[in-house]
Amino acid sequence: MLAYKKILSLRTVIVLVLCSVVFADDLTPPDWRGQDDSTFQLWDFSTPDLMPPPDLFSNSFGAPMLRVTPFEQWIPDPGAWPLSGEIDVYIPNYPEIRPYKEIWVQLTWMSMNLDPDPFLPNAPVIGVTPFDSMQMTRGDDIDLGNGWTHSLFMVTLWPNPIEEWITIKGDIVVDQLVIDTICIPEPATVIILGIGGVLALKRKKSAR
Repeated sequence: MLAYKKILSLRTVIVLVLCSVVFADDLTPPDWRGQDDSTFQLWDFSTPDLMPPPDLFSNSFGAPMLRVTPFEQWIPDPGAWPLSGEIDVYIPNYPEIRPYKEIWVQLTWMSMNLDPDPFLPNAPVIGVTPFDSMQMTRGDDIDLGNGWTHSLFMVTLWPNPIEEWITIKGDIVVDQLVIDTICIPEPATVIILGIGGVLALKRKKSAR
């Protein structure tokens, strides 16, 4: 009973904090966003839809999909999911094998601390499938005030899969999710493309 009251009290505090803040936190976009074979998708979680379409996206390979498996009810202001479950994201991508893929995950979140018998950490845990050959680094967290944090996770996969599943877990509240991906061609391909561009310029000059 005491644990239950503690959960209700913490939930009330979190709702009050949430109602006082609104974010637009695409704070650390990659410099390769918008290049060939890159994708971009953003979710603001402004509705209680458990499978919301992205609020913004640019993906020529197909529509990304997201599913929320929450522990608590959606919070309408500013629009956020108390997780303690997970978010699963499916992103279609470049259909041919290339040496590697870069994935940047930006997450706006705060610790929830609602689980009376904690199993998940009070911080985000990011997973990517397939993960046979994967390296993950984390950028510097940005303190947004009132308990909110903006985190950047940078993942490299090799070779690139044609699609990936990204999982976000933790005893946290999630306000916004931004995912960028890019498939990197072989160096020889880049050189060939560069030579092709130079030859095209020479042809134009010759024609003049």
